[in-house]
Amino acid sequence: MSPSQPQAKDAVPAAPRSSATSFAIKTLSIVRIFTGAACLIAPRLTCGLHSYNVPSEHSFLVRMMAIREAVIGGLLITAVDGKREDGGGREIRRALWAGIMNDSVDIANLVFGLSRGEVGQTTSSMIGGAAVGAISLAIWILKNL
Repeated sequence: MSPSQPQAKDAVPAAPRSSATSFAIKTLSIVRIFTGAACLIAPRLTCGLHSYNVPSEHSFLVRMMAIREAVIGGLLITAVDGKREDGGGREIRRALWAGIMNDSVDIANLVFGLSRGEVGQTTSSMIGGAAVGAISLAIWILKNL
């Protein structure tokens, strides 16, 4: 244990992570990074694929959302650290919880927008379904760390 990596006195090395858990972490990370990149590079096209038409003057709002998605994906994929006793488990948990909070707020926003007629049912179903899927996968990973 190096001085730059504070650990509890009686820290127990983590059991090796299963290949399924490692695959799930990588998959969730990559999906977040690519979703963020797609919305950053082509916000109108990406939103259009979800039946959500964004006027060109509002594309910057989509880009603002895109960067947070990419950052959370980047945090998750870089959190895995085989040199640490816990394999980066603490940082993985932090990134997963950030993603869960992000997706939970997205779902609340979708429900609010749907109730006000600002978002259609198709768009809400697709984006909400993706958020529920990401939350479910993150919870599964948390249980298996």
